[in-house]
Parts: sequence; C-alpha cells; structure tokens
Amino acid sequence: MVKKLRILKASDVQVRQFAIKAEQYRSAMHLAFDSGLWDASVSNGFHAVILMANSLTGRKSGVYFADKDHAQAAEYMKQVLGPSSGRAKEQMSQVLNLKALVEYEAKACTDSTALEVIKRVDRFFSWSSDQTPEQGG
Repeated sequence: MVKKLRILKASDVQVRQFAIKAEQYRSAMHLAFDSGLWDASVSNGFHAVILMANSLTGRKSGVYFADKDHAQAAEYMKQVLGPSSGRAKEQMSQVLNLKALVEYEAKACTDSTALEVIKRVDRFFSWSSDQTPEQGG
C-alpha cells in the first residue's frame, strides 16, 4: 500500500513566510559553519531547503509538503514543479539524506561534509530564485 503524503493548503502569507524562514535558516547555516559548528550548519541547511521547497510548491500549487517523512519532500517538489526541477531535487535530496546523521546519530559531521551541504543549499537557493516571479510588476 502506498502511503498518502500529508499535504496542506498554503496561503500567500504562508508562502512568503516559508521563504523568509528559509533565508533565516540559510543565514544560520553560514554563521554556524563560520563558527565551526558543523552539525548545526548541516541541520540549518536541511531546514532551509525544506522551507524553500514549501514556499515554491505553495506558490505554484497552493499546497505544501507537511509530512514527517522528509525523505519524500524532494520528490513531492519535483512532482509539483515539473521535470525542470530535477537538478534541484537532487541537490535537496543530498541535503535531506544527512538528516539522520546530524540529528539522530552520535557521529559528528566534518567541516568537509558541512561545506558540501552549504554548496548544495546555495545551489538550491540560486535555482529557487529563478523560480520566483518578480514581485509587483
């Protein structure tokens, strides 16, 4: 049996708030890295991509991914945004794959792992800025 994903409606206010929070987590990711806090950096990167994906899917379809199985979030984003989001889905998936390592295991992240996550998150955000229509015009 295929599990039904938890999807919720997204208002315009929520879509904007997801993007604002995503940028905050992305900034925290960079600050944590600069402070040598590798696990915190990776964890913040994880939250940043989830929130930005929610903003993008909410803007496109009026709904966002709210399931506890975050491993499915990247595939959901690709389903909503279409095939052109394939590379972004892969960047997001690679970040999401580290969730268990940083949040549930005793093993610590290295600086190289954190740097790789930063690169992937920044690529994802660069792509996401191309997906967001200009405001007000």
